[in-house]
Amino acid sequence: IIFLSFYCATILADDTVNIGFRYGFLTKSTYDSDSITVLSDSSIIHTGDYLRINIGYKNKTNFCIAYRDADGGYMELYSSDDQKDSNQDTLYVPALQWSDMEKPPGIETFYFINSIESFSDLITLLGRYEIAPPKGRSKLAILIQDKIDSYDPDVQDDLSSISSTLDKPVTGGVAFRGEDDDGLKELSLTHECFGTGGTAFQKVVLIHQ
Repeated sequence: IIFLSFYCATILADDTVNIGFRYGFLTKSTYDSDSITVLSDSSIIHTGDYLRINIGYKNKTNFCIAYRDADGGYMELYSSDDQKDSNQDTLYVPALQWSDMEKPPGIETFYFINSIESFSDLITLLGRYEIAPPKGRSKLAILIQDKIDSYDPDVQDDLSSISSTLDKPVTGGVAFRGEDDDGLKELSLTHECFGTGGTAFQKVVLIHQ
């Protein structure tokens, strides 16, 4: 269930950037395969393929990945609230370990949000959604999407974010050159997103066939 589509609104000037993170969407055909591929804008993924998500973000900032599946259901994929305390300047985390794509196929949407503000309201809504009956989930889904939209620069005029591909995959913040020509490993980060107004927002959509 994952179709990948990257977008971020344009930042007007570099000196307005005040928060940012790196991420990597990786896939392979089987769990034991050593052949790893980077997913990018409008990438296609198939049922049975394996997906991994890596992130790197500034310590003491808040990070959340909310996921909407092909059926329109929501779940919390990652929250910095669950991260152990660290004295590292930047946290590098496998937000999603290798997981196989299951049916049904369709559009899979991931919302990456890095902010200086707390996500307590969004996390609470996602938690309520997980245990709610079907009727309750329908109402909560609207509230969850509204809350996600409050961080979206395409919806909020006072926010701006931009995403780009790194020249070279990095692991733990350091350019990695290994056996592969492209230096790609399962811990690799391949993209970055910077934002203004204390929030960096990235929407990723995968086409699951």
